[in-house]
Amino acid sequence: MEKFRSLESLKAQLTVVRWHLDAAAVANGDKKRRHLDSASLTYQGAMELLAQLALPDVEHAAISQQLAELRERLSAAGQPV
Repeated sequence: MEKFRSLESLKAQLTVVRWHLDAAAVANGDKKRRHLDSASLTYQGAMELLAQLALPDVEHAAISQQLAELRERLSAAGQPV
């Protein structure tokens, strides 16, 4: 759907990834794994959406920086990215 291919949707996905990573940090066992899996899936979706959007260079760079920080957090949590 076109309405989900927007900068607002991309920013929302970044927020969801952060939320799942924060939740995983305080969870254990199966809950932790589910949060990390959800963070990874949402991160991949954000990466795909960024590639599809025609953003101004400044906005693209800002989002790319945020994605790089999230990739580091995912890697530190043991998630393949």
